[in-house]
Amino acid sequence: MTKKQKKKLCQLQLNEIKTSDDPTKLSCSFVIFDFDVSHNNAVISKDVALEAASTIINKPIVAKYYEVDELNTSTDALGTHEAYLDTDKHGELEVKRDTAPIGVFTSEGYITEIETPDGKKEVLAADAILWSSRFKDACELLLEWYGRGININTSCEILYSNYTMQDGIEHLQSPIYFEGHAILNSEKRGEHDIVLPAYDSSKLLSFNEIQQFERLVAQAATRQNNEEGEKMNKFRKVFELSHSDVRTLLYNQLDPTLDKESASYIADVYDTYFIVNVYSWSDENSYDKYFKYNYTRTGDTVSIDFDSKTEVFITRNWEEVVPEPIQTQLNQKDEKIKDLTKQVNQINKNKADIEQQFNTASEKLVQLNSEVEQLKPYKEKHEKTLLEQKLNEKNEFYKAKFEALNAEEKFSTEEVQNLIHASVKQDEEGEKAVLQLNTMLVDLVSVPTETNTTIREFSSKRENLIPNDDSFESRFSQ
Repeated sequence: MTKKQKKKLCQLQLNEIKTSDDPTKLSCSFVIFDFDVSHNNAVISKDVALEAASTIINKPIVAKYYEVDELNTSTDALGTHEAYLDTDKHGELEVKRDTAPIGVFTSEGYITEIETPDGKKEVLAADAILWSSRFKDACELLLEWYGRGININTSCEILYSNYTMQDGIEHLQSPIYFEGHAILNSEKRGEHDIVLPAYDSSKLLSFNEIQQFERLVAQAATRQNNEEGEKMNKFRKVFELSHSDVRTLLYNQLDPTLDKESASYIADVYDTYFIVNVYSWSDENSYDKYFKYNYTRTGDTVSIDFDSKTEVFITRNWEEVVPEPIQTQLNQKDEKIKDLTKQVNQINKNKADIEQQFNTASEKLVQLNSEVEQLKPYKEKHEKTLLEQKLNEKNEFYKAKFEALNAEEKFSTEEVQNLIHASVKQDEEGEKAVLQLNTMLVDLVSVPTETNTTIREFSSKRENLIPNDDSFESRFSQ
């Protein structure tokens, strides 16, 4: 990139994905931009776009792919331009990007029509391929988005040196060159948010992302300017982030007031004031702050009121830094918040300890339950043995009672046998069974009056029927 060339991020939208028999590539096409004025007040005419169309072919399509947090989850995502400030092999500062090429444009740019809510619109488009076998996960994510009808946000970067300003609108002139193209995160997935559009009518980088990228460029340019002298002045200004003449005039007045280890970036310009981010890398006094300056404009000249300098912070609007007394109260509030946070952290620690104790107890319980399960067959076998033993005892007991009454046939009936089995139980059913058996025995003991022979026969058995203990329980139960 030459010193007189500027960079601009332009709208780029994935338009179509095509099927292919080649498993190594995924064919697609992109809508790069239309020819209307963008929301950052720049326009590329149809004629200028056609002249630059040949520079699109063979330019890389890049992305930053973040893998899934867990297998088979929708937590993978793409990043942004991933710009950061670093040095090249010669030690010179430059803006680098942590992205990887995942495809390339295979055609020059061409004019086509697309359907919009406002009707048909002419756009510049180009065909491309993505290397699907080499970047399988990233391409699968794009196919998923495309199949679900999610607009895939992308952006391209162009280099240019000629432009004109008309009514605050920058008109880019030939020659312009397409440099690279980034596919951006287009859906909230896991901890990765959507990269919001820069313009109302298109999806590109979010304002914050663009601002961060441009600020890095400004810092690099300024630091090189301070290191290399006056010969870098042109380089600094062609990298200015605003394309309005007002902002340029403000830079011309502001920058000479800064020291050599500082850089400025004008974030916003209003009718009577502007907001500037001043960044200092001085070892003795490094800072990164925003300031508000008032200014006046008369014709083609501007005048900054340096005495109006006020530190501000970002909310939904730019706000003045609060006076010291109020700031003291805020600091006290912050200390109170810190104390409360410390208490909450202690409570959370106690909670964690309790949870650990609970988990330990749970593990012990699981271990004991496992041991119980292992002993269960032995317990069941033992209980079965005891039951059989008790049943045999009951059976022998009642068998003797019925034989004493010459009621062996009655003893062998299903009714009596069922009652003997039930009498073993230690519940209401067992008690009823014992009562029924005893009742049967009582009925069998009743003495008939027909003959003396029968009486003698029953009498001969009394020694077996009446125990020493003459109670009801001892006579008819075991």
